Amino acid sequence: MFRSTLLFCSFIFSLLYAEEKLIAGIAITVNGDPITLYEIAEMQKTQKITKEKAIEILISEKLKSQEIKRLKVNVSEEKLDEEIQNMAYRNGTDLEGFYRALKSQGIKIKDYKKDLKNQIETQELMRNVLLSNANNSGEAEMKEYYDKHPDEFNMPKEVVVMRYSSSDSELLKKAIKTPDTAVRGVERAQEKMSLEMMAPQIAQVFASTKIGEFTTVLNAGNNTYVTFLIKEKKGAEKVSFQQAKNFIAQKLIEKRQDKILEDYFEKIKQKANIITIRN
Repeated sequence: MFRSTLLFCSFIFSLLYAEEKLIAGIAITVNGDPITLYEIAEMQKTQKITKEKAIEILISEKLKSQEIKRLKVNVSEEKLDEEIQNMAYRNGTDLEGFYRALKSQGIKIKDYKKDLKNQIETQELMRNVLLSNANNSGEAEMKEYYDKHPDEFNMPKEVVVMRYSSSDSELLKKAIKTPDTAVRGVERAQEKMSLEMMAPQIAQVFASTKIGEFTTVLNAGNNTYVTFLIKEKKGAEKVSFQQAKNFIAQKLIEKRQDKILEDYFEKIKQKANIITIRN
């Protein structure tokens, strides 16, 4: 009986000790989500900043994570893989080559995907923030940009291009530097292309590339890379403000994303339930 009582007391003590240890490890809660002493110390160590600054950053990260969940911003694995593949194409390589380049720089693919997902979620969050203010300053700011940059919203119906294609991306880069000189291994052909028949993202590439300049290098599949020299644009039509909103939002985000987040999260922070458990 005594032994059973002793074991029971020992069990209760261990639970209380574990709970005390857990609570002692939590420094701050942000709307119920914990920030631990370990996280603060690690942030100080890796960023070489003060404890106060580390706490400020970690609180901001918690608020951002909570907003991403609240607004249901979701980046699927398929979307993440698609973005990485597009990045590889823009760099004139395939997916395997892109991953090899990361490994050669000592970057783990898992860590790269995690960071990229965080970046995309942040961008999506900021876009939502800007578009959610469509009835106040956000709308006015986008309209001002639209009026001041009319050339960016003229979408041609057709473009005349010189297509350069090759199975070797390095040869293609060489051809871009000397567009009037034939490069062995690079095929050239003049084409007329209808932007109305293209996916919006691809059409935007041709529309935003100036006459006399090359588009980014694209992967055409079957181990073939391609780029287009824009020679002429025909039948330009002005894109309406409503159609251009998403494009303008992205432009504004790129221009002042830090300020957008700072103002937005300062308002959220003022309303948040932030409790300091221990310093």
